[in-house]
Amino acid sequence: MNIVILGAGAMGSFFGGLLAKNGNQVTLVDVNETHVDAIKERGLIIEVEGESERIQVDATTNAKEVSNADLVILFCKYPDTESALSEAMAYIEPRTYIWTLQNGIGNIEKISKFVEEDQIVKGLTSATAIIQGPGYVSTNFKGKTETYYWPLSGVDNQVLSDAAEALSTAGLPTFLAPDIDYRIWRKLVINSTLTVISGFNNTRIGDAYFNDPGRELCEKVVMELVDVAQASGIPLELEDALSYLEQLANSAVDHVGSTTISLQLKERTEVDTMNGAIVRAGKIHNIPTPVNETIVQIVKLIEETATLRLSPSI
Repeated sequence: MNIVILGAGAMGSFFGGLLAKNGNQVTLVDVNETHVDAIKERGLIIEVEGESERIQVDATTNAKEVSNADLVILFCKYPDTESALSEAMAYIEPRTYIWTLQNGIGNIEKISKFVEEDQIVKGLTSATAIIQGPGYVSTNFKGKTETYYWPLSGVDNQVLSDAAEALSTAGLPTFLAPDIDYRIWRKLVINSTLTVISGFNNTRIGDAYFNDPGRELCEKVVMELVDVAQASGIPLELEDALSYLEQLANSAVDHVGSTTISLQLKERTEVDTMNGAIVRAGKIHNIPTPVNETIVQIVKLIEETATLRLSPSI
């Protein structure tokens, strides 16, 4: 099976590297030339719990160098989904499955502009990773990770089950999940709180949660999210959501989230597929979401003024 990782940043490289280590044919595709060149020249370094290893894996920035993809695992950021898929159509065939492990809600609608519904696979993962440097990624997630998939067709197939087995063998337990929408909304609890709030706070996840103001803000976000989720037909209860928030905050206390990194690099964030998704769904169901709306505005203000940061006054 030929697996393409589209969006080989921290998470894409982490997944792709572990798959390649276990003998799978993998190609990492990303626009970051420095990162890709380092992987080509020296291999990909993956660090887990302080232990690192160098893995040989194919990598490219040129879609024309890729062909005959059986499975494309999508890890690119929400704002880049359409441009990434436009180039990827060079190697995506009618038999190719597109499995999104991207953050948030809204990517399926973008993917459906390019391929048929029976090629699309919903998914999510609790794994985390960060880029330490060109060709070097690490994870400090504590405990077991969970990765899930569910074909939009509602029917599993050999390609997807083989990919799930390969990921599980590589150390990323992966499961078929008929309740994928519930799981995606439950993960949105984490993205819309820990990921985004630590982002505009410019801290590690634990520093944005384990204090009274941070915890209270997270809880207000979750209250709105649960109301919207239930109106959308998702059986997510507030106690369940808050318990999951506490669990993941403890598991990823030292993690630097993707929103934090994007804002530090003066890049666009994925807030539109996180808190923005809650706001959009709230409007559909006439449910007020003032806290999430404010958070979206704060993040977008930081994005718009990224080059106008003042130096510290002394």
